[in-house]
Amino acid sequence: MKYPPFLKLNGTIGLFAGSFGANTDPYKKRLESAIIKLQSLGFHFVIEGDIFGYYQGASAPKEARAAAFTNLYKNPNIDFLWSVGGGEWLMEILPFIDFDDLKNYPPKYVMGYSDNTHLTLLMNTLLDTASLYGQHIPEFGRTHWDDSLIQAIEIITGVRNYQENFKLFEAKNVLQANPLDGYVLTETTKWIHLSNETEIRMSGRFIGGCLDILLSHLGTQYDCIHQFINQYQDDGIIWFIEACDLNLFGLKRALWQLKEAGWFTYTKGIIFGRHLNATPIIDLDPYQTTKDLLSDLKIPLIMDADFGHIAPTFTLISGSYVEIESKNGLGSIKTFLR
Repeated sequence: MKYPPFLKLNGTIGLFAGSFGANTDPYKKRLESAIIKLQSLGFHFVIEGDIFGYYQGASAPKEARAAAFTNLYKNPNIDFLWSVGGGEWLMEILPFIDFDDLKNYPPKYVMGYSDNTHLTLLMNTLLDTASLYGQHIPEFGRTHWDDSLIQAIEIITGVRNYQENFKLFEAKNVLQANPLDGYVLTETTKWIHLSNETEIRMSGRFIGGCLDILLSHLGTQYDCIHQFINQYQDDGIIWFIEACDLNLFGLKRALWQLKEAGWFTYTKGIIFGRHLNATPIIDLDPYQTTKDLLSDLKIPLIMDADFGHIAPTFTLISGSYVEIESKNGLGSIKTFLR
């Protein structure tokens, strides 16, 4: 696994909109504020493409979005690539990115989550390069940075390799009058062990992302998971998975597909983030549904960990080697660059 240099405090960040642009509030105001706040810390910016644009469900035509990403990756003056948002159509740009050609350039961290799983995953599987599954840059435009945002900066600058669960998290779909307000943290964090283990300790090669997007790769030319898990089978695989649009039924179908396709071969454990829309339906809930489907893997299964579409979230180095500990509803992830 190749690990790009971490971002230096005077480094240059390349901003791109691989899918949605920050064309409406609260995202536009947050992005504008984030650029100012991070510049005040000494970071520099180069913008490629129309990061504030809108065109047929994305920021720009697919060819232009692919070119923006590619130009930033190849630009020797750019140290770090950061997505301005998620969205729905990032998969459209993949045929216009020459991943084999990117291998000829020094590795760089690419950071984003949700729809950006298309990129963070392929950095791991096609380029054997670590990536960052974490907050989009507009989150850093908030007036108050909670611990998760402070720690994210520490992760991407290489001064932190350990994260403990945050005590509280937001309820779903919190609306704020001022887009620059901080998170509204009202719910108590509790990591769930699906087999009721008193304590879970697991370690292995970390890979994952948004389940909605992982599913869309299955069976395509971009599905190189088997090559990846075979390459790192001696480490064992730790999956991190969270879901956005999938409801409870969709969640089960998606996990079933990945399991039957052999994606969980050599897996030593799975840690799930807080799913956004997999709410209970009648007598079904995501915990029992996931356990029923995956219990035959005979591996630790953790749910409601601190990542996904519900803040606050960890900043995960996908492709790294991790040690995960979980006990009494609390947990931690330690990252090793090996």
